[in-house]
Formats: sequence, C-alpha cells, structure tokens
Amino acid sequence: MALLHDPQRVKKGHSSPGRLPGGSKPVLLEQLETSDLLRACEQLRKWWEIDSETWAGLLGTSRSSWFRWLEALETGKAVALSGDQRARALALLRIFEAVADLHQEDRDARPWPLEPLDAPGFAGRTPLELMTSGFEGLLLVRDYLNYLHDAWT
Repeated sequence: MALLHDPQRVKKGHSSPGRLPGGSKPVLLEQLETSDLLRACEQLRKWWEIDSETWAGLLGTSRSSWFRWLEALETGKAVALSGDQRARALALLRIFEAVADLHQEDRDARPWPLEPLDAPGFAGRTPLELMTSGFEGLLLVRDYLNYLHDAWT
C-alpha cells in the first residue's frame, strides 16, 4: 500500500496490495506487523491533518499511549495492540484506501474526512465526526465507502 511510503502518491486503483518499506513482497493490510501498521497510521494522521488526541480516540487509546507507541517505534521497542485497537487501525487504513480509490486527485481525497455528507447515516455530519463516535461509526464510514466503490465499479 502506497501509504506505507507516501500517501500523497496514492492514485486511484493503486492503493493495494501494498509493499512494506524496504521489502519487495506485496502484503495485505491484515498481515502488517504492528510497527508497520502504526507507522502507516501516523502517516495517515499527518496527511489528513488530524490532531493526536482525536487520532488516539479513533484508535481506542489515550493521547499519552499514542505518543508512547510512536516513541517505541522510534526506539525499536515492541508495541502491543489489543484486538480492538488493531481492528480500528485496519478500518482507518481501509477507509483511506477507499477514499483514495474514489478520488483521482489527492486534493479531493485529503479533505474528505472533514466534509459534511448528506448520505444515509451521516445526516450532514462529517466522516470524522462519525468515526469519532465509536467503532460503529468507523464501520459505518467504511461500509458507506464500500457501497460507493461497488456502485462505482
């Protein structure tokens, strides 16, 4: 997945399968090591310009734990995620993949989480508002994008 390298280079239809940094084998998101999953999450957080406290909430952790995880990555220490935290991280990356696939231009995909939607289940709220409402909100956004993708292809 290009996000593991540079999310701005993701173009429609090129977001998966991905490659690990420095590796040559394609990898499915579910097969990512925790460290690579967290690196991809941090790149996505920066690209979408979401503050660390909100991002930590999306991952089901505290801001201080999020910073401890990032520090552990820099020092080479192992990080353990709960099943829920890993599922949330994977859902966020799947949401990014779907948004990248639906928008040909990065400038259209980048602000997407902050744009109000009148789609069913959104009621004028932004995807970020829905995603921060809990894991069910993450899944609703992911499912909505899957629906759009299926209708589009």
